[in-house]
Amino acid sequence: MSKLSQYKKLNVRKAVTLIPAGRRPTGEPLESNFGMTALAAPGEEWPSQNDDPMLLVFQMNLSNAPEVPSLLKDIQLITFFVKAEDGIWPEEEGGDWVLRAYKSLDGLVPLQRPASLATRRRGFEARWQVADDYPAHGDPGAVLPKGFDEDELDEAELETLPQTKIGGWPEHVQSEPWWDYRAHAADPKYCLQIASELKAGFQWGDGGVILIARGTAPGTEEQWFLDCQSY
Repeated sequence: MSKLSQYKKLNVRKAVTLIPAGRRPTGEPLESNFGMTALAAPGEEWPSQNDDPMLLVFQMNLSNAPEVPSLLKDIQLITFFVKAEDGIWPEEEGGDWVLRAYKSLDGLVPLQRPASLATRRRGFEARWQVADDYPAHGDPGAVLPKGFDEDELDEAELETLPQTKIGGWPEHVQSEPWWDYRAHAADPKYCLQIASELKAGFQWGDGGVILIARGTAPGTEEQWFLDCQSY
């Protein structure tokens, strides 16, 4: 087996990408979507800051995803909101961004969309797609076979998928995410990526990505963390 084949075998991960669908919307409230609708627990309100409603970026229905990474196995639906697309968001949830994770679909109800957001953009329902994913150069999680020259990857056309996805490897626009080089008591681990979805009208900086991690230390599993990188 060649060293490149060894590298691929050691480092391939399944990523499940979320792609804006080019079909007529079904209108089903459980559909995964970008910028359209969101479910919530009874009594939850649309997230806002200083009385300004946040932008709904997506709803992910993980219950019908073809594969789910281990860090998200206990979750069935995720919604994600931000204050503004051009903001500099804090590393920890609260204030400028909100991620809501639901472990059951039972009892969830549609959120009433604020009137000020009603015509802001065109949303899209989305579909799942499974693909092989590989680490970026210098990713600390990559395993290099003995004697392997990482420069060989330039010719191998193995890429870190740039789409919105669960699982797989995080895309490095500037560097590895901060939780890979700076200790945190919650021991955050990457679990999903939010790409600049131009079709749905979302762009993070200059074509950047938002990386999301979940706390893995005991008692921190409900904590979420963010790293936004752009060109």
